[in-house]
Amino acid sequence: MIVKKADYISIPSIGIVMHIFEDFLIASKSEKNNIERMNIDIKKYYIESPIVSPYFIEHDNKIIISSNAPEELKNILKNHFDIIEIDFIENLIGNIFLIGKNGIIYSYGKDSDVKKISEKLSLPAYKIKTKYLFGSISKLYNNKLLISQELNDKIIEKVKEITGYNLDIGSINFGSPYLRYGIEINKEYLIIGKYSTGHEIVKVEEFFS
Repeated sequence: MIVKKADYISIPSIGIVMHIFEDFLIASKSEKNNIERMNIDIKKYYIESPIVSPYFIEHDNKIIISSNAPEELKNILKNHFDIIEIDFIENLIGNIFLIGKNGIIYSYGKDSDVKKISEKLSLPAYKIKTKYLFGSISKLYNNKLLISQELNDKIIEKVKEITGYNLDIGSINFGSPYLRYGIEINKEYLIIGKYSTGHEIVKVEEFFS
């Protein structure tokens, strides 16, 4: 796995403007020149939207996405994955929901959105009170879940129970809890937000290796 610090990307929360899958990358056109400077050897798609990852969630080799996500983004994803399109009120579902093997976790969400995703995936939804949105403070890859160290032990144990994933805690971008957007990973590359410390990078690399 090649580790790259995203020094050229304009924001440290790189997952907002790009997302790397196993065989391709999607990014905002606003970051095209910056991403090309990183020398990532993978097929790349660039879209007009300034936001990428918050519109969708990867689950069980499928993509769950808001019906109101940009058509350009949906069309690219449809060419590579089975898509579960849901008419959400809150469009940035990647921020809100953490989907595990045994249920869906959220701290905030519209009741109708929670009901729709729960019924569509045939999974129970669990509301756990915290000031953070669970989708934004967790990074899931290859059945391994890294979640913010800002959560207390009781919540972490509950998350571990509901998700059923191998779980650890950490941070990114010099103590930020927003792991989903500070880490981009596939089998070839680990891309880390530019403000991340050496300790944070080592922790992420060791956990996901």
